[in-house]
Amino acid sequence: MKKLFIILILLAAVVLANAQESKSRKEKRAEKEELKKEEIKQLIDNQSFVFNASHALPMGGSSINLNYYYNVTLDGEKVESYLPFYGVAYTAEYGSRNSPLSFDGTVEDYSVEKDKNGYQIQFDVKNGNDYLNFRFTISELGYASLSVTSTNRQFISFIGTVEPVEKDI
Repeated sequence: MKKLFIILILLAAVVLANAQESKSRKEKRAEKEELKKEEIKQLIDNQSFVFNASHALPMGGSSINLNYYYNVTLDGEKVESYLPFYGVAYTAEYGSRNSPLSFDGTVEDYSVEKDKNGYQIQFDVKNGNDYLNFRFTISELGYASLSVTSTNRQFISFIGTVEPVEKDI
């Protein structure tokens, strides 16, 4: 009987220890989320972030998993885009083999709006004879979607994450 009583006490102690640990995990997760929210807010306030695309969603097809490192880097008034394009081009440069969404440009008409789900960022870029409108929807935890509207091509969107710009030292 004493052995059974001791086993029950040890079992209760283990259950209580695990209950305390799970509570601390929840607290740690909440702290981690708050830090991530603050980091994303700082990135948007500084107009300096990298959007890493993981999926492309062309207008006329299904989702395409992107296996390579496709991204858009916004750093102040400068944007560097390295994204694939899937869809119909209404006009295109003769002999060009590069993606129309791979370029370096200057940001025009930059705007940010905060809503209940995160942030809406929009800006325009001129790439040769094409005018592109980039619209980011970024959650407070860094998950994002990007919609690109072009004057010379079909609409395309991307899904990915937002991260800080890595500065070269």
